[in-house]
This record gives sequence, structure tokens and C-alpha cells, in this order.
Amino acid sequence: MARAAGGVHGELLDDIDPLLDTILRLASERGLDLDLHVDESGDPAATALAHVAAAVLRNRFEGRVVCGHCCSLAVQPEEQICRTLDLCAEPGIAVVTLPTVNLYLQDRCGERTPRWRGVAPVHEIRRRGIPVAIAGDNCRDPFHAYGDHDMVDTFRQAVRILHLDHPFGDAPAMAGPVPQAIIRAGQLGTIAKGGPARLILFNARTVNELICRPQSDRLVIDRGRRVFAELPDYGELDDD
Repeated sequence: MARAAGGVHGELLDDIDPLLDTILRLASERGLDLDLHVDESGDPAATALAHVAAAVLRNRFEGRVVCGHCCSLAVQPEEQICRTLDLCAEPGIAVVTLPTVNLYLQDRCGERTPRWRGVAPVHEIRRRGIPVAIAGDNCRDPFHAYGDHDMVDTFRQAVRILHLDHPFGDAPAMAGPVPQAIIRAGQLGTIAKGGPARLILFNARTVNELICRPQSDRLVIDRGRRVFAELPDYGELDDD
């Protein structure tokens, strides 16, 4: 995380640059990639993403770097957003946006209606060729009270939250091939001739029809065979 343990995202740590240098050095020595929790805040002073990108360049780090959340970027001045994204594009830093969780968490101030959507500026990020994946990191816990670990639902909501439509273009790739490429997961998330028959079939003819319904009647195929497993009853999920 790009903040002090137990703290909240906001103004930067005084020693963030030497701390990032240390993390990158240790990762490089051990041949590790980095997945960082960055700027999950509506505070414009939360600018850790720019420092991460500068540190990657400064240290000539050759591993992969993924930054999750990056919410505060959306409330910073346009010129600052551009400078930060240019820094991220040069070393190929990837971003993971968590639309449902951050929409729910950000700008939560008691009884005041939220003023912004809480998500990273995904369109601006993608325009620079920076890989962006859609995900969710909390499910029915203290941080996000809802969800069911359903990536189809996460994508459906992301379309609305992030305006990924008109046209849809390659937006569905953000929930399949893009994360596959970020983690180098082989054929996972792709359909190809000769590949493993692992896919989901929907009762929809278009992406619009896919998004308009929950798709609870979907068919899951795993290695050529239909999966008949059903979701557990909530009673089965209760603590003993």
C-alpha cells in the first residue's frame, strides 16, 4: 500500500520516495512484480500514483507494476492528471479500477449526498494505452456491504458507472483479455481455436442485452462440460 499501515489515503508520507526505492530494489533483487494499493481517496493531495511511476523510471525497474484504485486522480486538475498518466504510460504501469467498491466508498460523508462517482478517470487512462482492468476487491464485508463475487455483474455496473458504452467498443476486454495480459495468465480470459473449452454462454444477442438483465440463466462450461453447481444458500455462509 502507498500509505502508512492503518492510515488512510491522503497527503503523502514524507519519505514516500525512499520507501518506494526500497520496495523496488527488494522486488528487483527477488525477481518480483508489484501490485500496489494506491490513492483510494477523494483528496487531491493523494498523489502517490505519480510518485510510483517516477520511482519505477528512476530505478529502471523491469518487473510488472499494477496500481489499484487510483481514485483521487479524478479530482485533480486536468494538467496534473495528464502529467501523471504520461509518467505511468512510459514504463507500462497497469491500472485496476474497482467501480462498484469505490462508487460505494468514496465521498461518503454522513447524510450528505455524494458529489462524485469515486472512480479513476478510466477513459483518459485508456487513451494513453495504459492497460485498465475492471475488478472488485471487497464483497459483503466492512468496506463494501454488497456483491456476490460475480464478475459479470461487476462489468454490467461498470458500464453504467464509467460510461463504457455508446459504443461499447472493446470495453468487455477490461474484464477478460486485459487482466489476463496483465498477469500473463496464458489463455485464461480468451476464446481461441484449439484452446480449452472454458466459457460462459448467455441468453443475449448483443452486449446491450447482456447488460440489461442479470443473466442468472447463464451456462458455465468448464473444459467442455456444463457446470451444474448452484450458488450456496446464504444460511450456508453464516459463521458457525
